[in-house]
Amino acid sequence: MDLLHSTWFWVLIIVGPIVTVISTLARLSKKQGPIKLPPGVIPGTYATDKQDDDEDDDWPQKKP
Repeated sequence: MDLLHSTWFWVLIIVGPIVTVISTLARLSKKQGPIKLPPGVIPGTYATDKQDDDEDDDWPQKKP
């Protein structure tokens, strides 16, 4: 009887964290809905359309 209890104990000790990690990753992979913004706020982007015109912002620096 001790062998049965100790075997199930170690199975739970090994499987528990694995199930926790898989369920956490599955929950994080779900697509979230849009964020509710206050009235009057317009959602925007951080990217600019004029990236090719800015030669000063190239990283790493281009060799001449």
